[in-house]
Amino acid sequence: MHLEAGHPDAAHPLLALAARVLEDMGGEVVIHTRDDNLVRSRRDGDPGRAPFIVEAAGLPNLLHELVHVLQFGRLADDHGLDYGQIPFDLADPAQRRFLWEELACCVVSCAYLEPAAEAPWFAEQVGIQGVFFGHEDDEPGFLAVVDRIVAAHGAELEAVIAAAYAEVERCLARVGAGPGASPRAHLQFSPLWARFRADHAQ
Repeated sequence: MHLEAGHPDAAHPLLALAARVLEDMGGEVVIHTRDDNLVRSRRDGDPGRAPFIVEAAGLPNLLHELVHVLQFGRLADDHGLDYGQIPFDLADPAQRRFLWEELACCVVSCAYLEPAAEAPWFAEQVGIQGVFFGHEDDEPGFLAVVDRIVAAHGAELEAVIAAAYAEVERCLARVGAGPGASPRAHLQFSPLWARFRADHAQ
């Protein structure tokens, strides 16, 4: 792992464990304080020799990227998403799954953070999702769409979240996380979303 000097998350044991999972899959993990959070193929001048670079601006972002990688099953540029399909069609179950996976990243990454970080991190993650679904400049419209889609297909979301929890725990245990393989709590989408919507309405 390549860690920016003085990074505020440097001492958190989960940072190294999450990085180890990604390294075992072929990633070179770079932790910095910039805005880049992504998985991409290596370029000339990148550190290390791994075929992929995982960039994250700290532990919350790294956890989000980890959940994405484990959902896709391997490292790939932009987690294998074809951005040419944006906006994704939520009437199509295969493309609707992209929303479920994004929301699973939001929920599961929050579950490994301290309680005080939970609500702001959830809000930050949700706030950037609209661009994928045709609501880049219409956050109220995107939130209403999520309300409607979850009401109609919530069981799909619950299944994706449960699978994400299981895979993250399995992979963290494999690299020696011990009790730290389990999240602080198995948070669920509905209470997080309800609190976010209530806070957002103020």
